[in-house]
Amino acid sequence: MFTEELNVIRETENEAEKMKKDARTEARMMVDKANTEAGRLIGRAEEEAKDCFEGQVKEGHEIAQKNYETAIMEAERKCEQMAEEAGKNQDRVVKFISERIVKASVNN
Repeated sequence: MFTEELNVIRETENEAEKMKKDARTEARMMVDKANTEAGRLIGRAEEEAKDCFEGQVKEGHEIAQKNYETAIMEAERKCEQMAEEAGKNQDRVVKFISERIVKASVNN
């Protein structure tokens, strides 16, 4: 009877050791699986961040190009306006300069 009880205790201890070993193995597998999933999630997050960044850069370039084109058109309009105003005053300026030259020539 004592031998039987001793055998039962040994079997129970062996089962307990096997359960510990199995639990450690399962825990390692769970950690590995979690690390793999975490790596996948990080990779996907990096891709999404990259796509978002590229989209914002593209949008920024488009806005900058539109602003550039608007600024160029405004500058061209101002140049045309200034040239038109200069043209209006050209006859008066030529007459003024001519009179100054003639007066300077007469006085010398």
